[in-house]
Amino acid sequence: PLKWLMQETLGMKLALVHGDVSPKNILIGRRGPVFLDAECAWYGDPAFDLAFCLNHLLLKCMLNRRAITRFLGCYDRFAETYLRGVNWELREELEPRAAQLLPALMLARVDGKSPVEYITEDRDKERVRKVARILLTDRAERLDTVRDAWAAEL
Repeated sequence: PLKWLMQETLGMKLALVHGDVSPKNILIGRRGPVFLDAECAWYGDPAFDLAFCLNHLLLKCMLNRRAITRFLGCYDRFAETYLRGVNWELREELEPRAAQLLPALMLARVDGKSPVEYITEDRDKERVRKVARILLTDRAERLDTVRDAWAAEL
């Protein structure tokens, strides 16, 4: 599934992608959000930015388990707001790509070159791997499917 996903993502040339959309890189301005730290930007698939930020919100559930409901609520709100603003293509085309990128990004943050610093226990890493593998194999089509699978594991 990862090779297929890599080829699909590399082949999609649709818009400028920020590349590092995470809560720490978003400021709230008078006229809306301001995105910082765009040195990773490239021309590609905007579904990456959505999946990248949602990945942060899902994995933060491991950092503060008392705030799981709030993190999942932020996930829902961010996904809904982003998808509502999609006007360069059909939402129904972008959402499945984001849903399929998301579990790959989850794996990358536990086994890749830039692992999150707050998932250190082997059992927690294995939980991320378990959910990500299932979602990659099943090729999730909806972001709520990804959220629900993660919430069930928590």
